[in-house]
Amino acid sequence: MLRIEITDFGIILVVLCVLPFIGSATGEGIAQLYTNGSIYIDETKKADNLLVVDGVVKALNVSPDEYKNGTVIDLKGAAVYPGFIDSHVHLMETGYFFYVGANLIGCNDSDSIARILADKAKYIPENEIILGAGFSLRDYDSWSLEDLAKIDNATGSRPVFLGDKLGHNAIINSAAMNLTGLTPTTRVPLGGKMGVEEGRLTGMLRESAMTLPGNKIFALFNSKDIKAGTLILLKRWASYGYTGAVDLMGGPGVRLMRPDLFYDMEEEGTLPLRINYCYTIFNLSDVDDAARYRGNDTDMVQFVGCKIFVDGAFAGGQAWTSWQNLQGNYGLQEIYTDDTGGPEMNLTRIVERVEDYGMNMHYHVQGDRAIGAVIEALDKVSSARGNLTGVHTLIHMGFPNDEQIEKIRKFDGHVVMTVQPAFWSVENDTAYYYGEHNKDAYPIKKLIDSGTPVGISTDFSVSPLEYSPATMVIRVAVTGGGDPQSHLPLSVTEAIRGFTVGSTATTSRNDTGVLYPGYKADMVVYEKDLYSVPFDEMSMDNPRVIATYVGGKEVYRG
Repeated sequence: MLRIEITDFGIILVVLCVLPFIGSATGEGIAQLYTNGSIYIDETKKADNLLVVDGVVKALNVSPDEYKNGTVIDLKGAAVYPGFIDSHVHLMETGYFFYVGANLIGCNDSDSIARILADKAKYIPENEIILGAGFSLRDYDSWSLEDLAKIDNATGSRPVFLGDKLGHNAIINSAAMNLTGLTPTTRVPLGGKMGVEEGRLTGMLRESAMTLPGNKIFALFNSKDIKAGTLILLKRWASYGYTGAVDLMGGPGVRLMRPDLFYDMEEEGTLPLRINYCYTIFNLSDVDDAARYRGNDTDMVQFVGCKIFVDGAFAGGQAWTSWQNLQGNYGLQEIYTDDTGGPEMNLTRIVERVEDYGMNMHYHVQGDRAIGAVIEALDKVSSARGNLTGVHTLIHMGFPNDEQIEKIRKFDGHVVMTVQPAFWSVENDTAYYYGEHNKDAYPIKKLIDSGTPVGISTDFSVSPLEYSPATMVIRVAVTGGGDPQSHLPLSVTEAIRGFTVGSTATTSRNDTGVLYPGYKADMVVYEKDLYSVPFDEMSMDNPRVIATYVGGKEVYRG
């Protein structure tokens, strides 16, 4: 047993028997025969047994007598599914914050934040950076100089960077302002806000304004700590039944671009998930920077392409909508679809450049105007060129309308989506911003029914740890988040398809998502069939994950 505790963050991560492995092959010609269980080769079809050779599914329903020299894996009645893929998650940057930072989950005002920071500061030398994550405020724009003073008093000369649970807002203290040279006259990028009161910064940074201190502070992070924090969460995800992830490696305020650490883990034999990573871009020139990551793919680590923010956070009241929200605005846009903000901020030009490089792209879109902006840009490029060549993934889809859903379907698989059913439960108080419109948010069932591939993901840490296991996401999905009148529930079949085939569609891979001959032997083994467990009995550990396999190698055993 390997037990890892992160006491400063208030989280205890227990990883049972996470086994290191080398590479992705099982040895030339070595056969494994999985038998004596419920073996699902996709979300519905089953096989009596599964033959794996060198990490790839070789055949189904073979005669066991023909493979007596191979390794027989007796499932003892357990249920096997194609490995689940978390198609939108932040394991690297969040893992680092969890590893070295202060746990601010549950903090919703400056007093509670300051108390925790004061305790953390006791162990941090003067002038060294204090990180934290997880706070949540009802009204971010009300953060004041009085609130800043409380944070300054608790931390002294130690620069502070605190990310909220949405990843779209941050608080810095006066020491961090001095370290990064931030002043009230600093130019704020499109889509960002800096809190200013009486001509002074309050320390509240919203959306893209986080880049101003964030990229400078993140450049100071220690590689060893980043790797250690990331690996803790990777192992945790393997224990949840995930065999792969799309790691966004950044947010609206930061870009923690260290894929080299994933490659190092693979070479060392410690990487327990297949990683598909993105490069967060903010303008046209960033696309050229992203293209440098092409050509380095391995079996376990692959570059997907770009990720761009089109609007702000739904749960922070910043979804870019065509109708006015209860705060008296239309949310927040972070890009244009023409040259209004200059060529660098023209989404159509950005899509063209991404297509020129043969890359894919993920788009943060919440409001209907944001979704419409992406569809408009994709349509312009597709019409000019005859078709799209890359795969363009729309993330979140807070308020799509029926016309937009139909347009997405007509892109014939070049436009896919990924959604987060857990948001139905963890973002259940947003009527504060959207009133009656809130009941229309996240129409996941409608998106799936359109026939467009839809992946399922956690967007951890927006979804907290307790909502990140696949079983918990499925529970929320099939119960409508406990409010089936507002959220039309999914079936178990639809949820499993979303975690497998749907999520694979958002990656650069075409060899995962099912257990058909020729596909990677990525599997999760549950003690019970997911179809047999009553919805209200599903939980973080029911049914329990017995084992997780990547390329036929056992990377977790519970």
